[in-house]
Amino acid sequence: MPGRVAFVFGWFAFRARVTGVYLSIIAQGLTYATMLAFFRNDLGFGGNNGLTDFRDLLGFNLRSDGMRVALLWASAVALIAALAYCRLMVASRLGKVLVAIRDAEARVRFLGNRAKSSKLVALVVSAVMAGVGGALYLPQVGRINPSEVPPTNSMEAVVRVAVGGRRTLAGAVVGTAAVNLRKSYCTANLRELWLFAPGMLFMLVTLFLPRGTVGSLDALAARGPAALRAAATYGSSA
Repeated sequence: MPGRVAFVFGWFAFRARVTGVYLSIIAQGLTYATMLAFFRNDLGFGGNNGLTDFRDLLGFNLRSDGMRVALLWASAVALIAALAYCRLMVASRLGKVLVAIRDAEARVRFLGNRAKSSKLVALVVSAVMAGVGGALYLPQVGRINPSEVPPTNSMEAVVRVAVGGRRTLAGAVVGTAAVNLRKSYCTANLRELWLFAPGMLFMLVTLFLPRGTVGSLDALAARGPAALRAAATYGSSA
């Protein structure tokens, strides 16, 4: 279902060549509309309380330790599979076209590539992955309500990627783990500050770590051998 919704939304949006901040605004509007739909009791989503009291899945007790461990392993396998698929996707021709679209979409269209189709594939794949994540999230928490669907969660996802590194696949994983750990600490000890923490964290990372954590570490690792070679060359010439 998330893939189908993403396909319909992306087909109309990319056909109209909606890009950049305007695409983000429309996507956030769709998210907000979904949240409002959750609040309606007549749609069967439970209204303010949402869908609660999930106790079993395919006949297995969700509250048993064995089932919880199995769901954690399933989440880990899904994450590894998603990373592997994204790695193959980035290395393929589609991945190269997506990088070119990011840098100069008008030039990509001028060269004859169908930018609309490439972006639509990327959007549908990301929606399917998000759907799989949601399907694994619900059995582990046992409930879902409108508070899980606000546009602020999308902004928090952007912060996670920025903290980890926007141009690396591993950066999204590292950033998500770091932000969630900080969120757990702040909500337990400094609950009032967490309301301001995502925005502050995003600004600090943008100013001082524009490549994110993983991107900065990769840059340092690449700079190290170059510095050693430069020092060796200088020493031999001296």
